[in-house]
Amino acid sequence: MSFARLVIYFSCCCLLISLDVSGQSTIENSETSQMSFDDQRVFKDVAGMLRCPTCTGLSVLDSDAKFSVQIQNLVKKQIDQGKSKEDILNYFEKRYGPWILRQPPKRGFHIVAWVFPLVLIVLGPLIVWFMVWRRSRKSSEYMVRSADEIAEEFKQAINQALAASKGS
Repeated sequence: MSFARLVIYFSCCCLLISLDVSGQSTIENSETSQMSFDDQRVFKDVAGMLRCPTCTGLSVLDSDAKFSVQIQNLVKKQIDQGKSKEDILNYFEKRYGPWILRQPPKRGFHIVAWVFPLVLIVLGPLIVWFMVWRRSRKSSEYMVRSADEIAEEFKQAINQALAASKGS
């Protein structure tokens, strides 16, 4: 493939991607333009906190999957009914379980997911220090001597040998 064809191919791909992205944003804007500014903010917050059941690693807000669109419509419907952000999240958590939330709830057993990293950051260096200290202590228990101790023992042996040779 020549360089010119490669440039043309790349340009066409970029053009198609830009058309797809711009089309998607106009659809999104037309659907949410009927909502007030506060409702749009609540919609984006809630939809961003819910996991797409069919996609990997995407929120409902970022996904175009059919199931995500259904959840988006359900969120809009509940916002129109005047429900708060917490009420909507609780509804989805009761319906689908805590898995639907992109962040684990900060209550019950799920608090472990929030506390464990902090405990690991605090206790990790202490555990490493303790393991190194225990290992160095074990090595001295197995009669492993330091270089200074060995050098001092050689000096004493040399001094004793010199004293013995002078005395004879």
